Amino acid sequence: MTDDAGAEPLEVLIRDARADDLPAIQRILNRESVEELANWDEWPWSDARRREWFEQHRDEVMIVAVGPHSVVGFAYLSPYRGKSGYRFTRECSVYVEPAFHRRGVGQRLLRELIERARDRNLHALVGWIEAGNEASRALARAFGFEEVGYERETGYKHGRWLDTVEVHLLLQSAEEFERLVAPGFRVLRIETAGQLAEAIEVRRAVFIEEQQVPEDEEIDGYDADPAAPGMGGRVVHVLGRLDGRPVATARLLLDHAGEPPHGYPHIGRVAVLAELRGRRYGEQIMEALHEEARRRGHGGITLAAQEHARPFYERLGYIARGGLFLDAGIEHRWMDLSFTS
Repeated sequence: MTDDAGAEPLEVLIRDARADDLPAIQRILNRESVEELANWDEWPWSDARRREWFEQHRDEVMIVAVGPHSVVGFAYLSPYRGKSGYRFTRECSVYVEPAFHRRGVGQRLLRELIERARDRNLHALVGWIEAGNEASRALARAFGFEEVGYERETGYKHGRWLDTVEVHLLLQSAEEFERLVAPGFRVLRIETAGQLAEAIEVRRAVFIEEQQVPEDEEIDGYDADPAAPGMGGRVVHVLGRLDGRPVATARLLLDHAGEPPHGYPHIGRVAVLAELRGRRYGEQIMEALHEEARRRGHGGITLAAQEHARPFYERLGYIARGGLFLDAGIEHRWMDLSFTS
């Protein structure tokens, strides 16, 4: 990245780069390669190589800043590494003619680059800045980039070793991003304390507020941080999100497996927000835990169903056993599901 606002802003037009902008792009980049440190190439590119590079970036964002007489800066996004798992991340690069530094051109280009990235539903932008380039580091910070890494003496140019600062910008939260790229209802296995906190908020709404279950009975030792030692062998929590919003949850108690009469693990804390019941979200939550139990080699599931919810579990194949009993002042009945029957 180059440029920082300082002198009177220059009026520029920001638009998509075109093939006829290549001579100006060549001029800017080749000068950087030979004379400056924003680009760590050491020799100028040929026109043919630059045209090939331009074609390779046709599907990416590439923009120019046009001043009164010519292109005075440009910026672009490029793929971050070569693996599909990085497809929502891009590296961003911004270059400005030295004669127009500190006139707001870099700001205009970077602002537009970020907006274009959001429009494409990207999630993260990364960049690398030569550590001594305080103007570029300040520009990145002004737009919310964090300095997340420092690479010592990873480059060598103009007869000296150079350090690099890695900068990083999240374009939206994980939940906001999920709404963008995966709208609808999705079930995930809970792996972090943050995800568990979302599930507990759903349970708080259903059990503590709606059903008046005492909090000290609702929240228990199975609700510890799922990453804590030993928790993975005791319990599996799942969370259902609708357009990124937590709306349903349940858990599978693994250390109850082996108890009579069947030796099945125990599903509990099945909860769907009141306004969203009847939309099959509960069924999807249950099926996620059924699959988890099957994957672990269990022959079935047991649970203590609230009596009013017994028809829901019967539709899933559960069979009631025994009589009614009270738990937290609510009528329950044991029910079992065999995967082999």
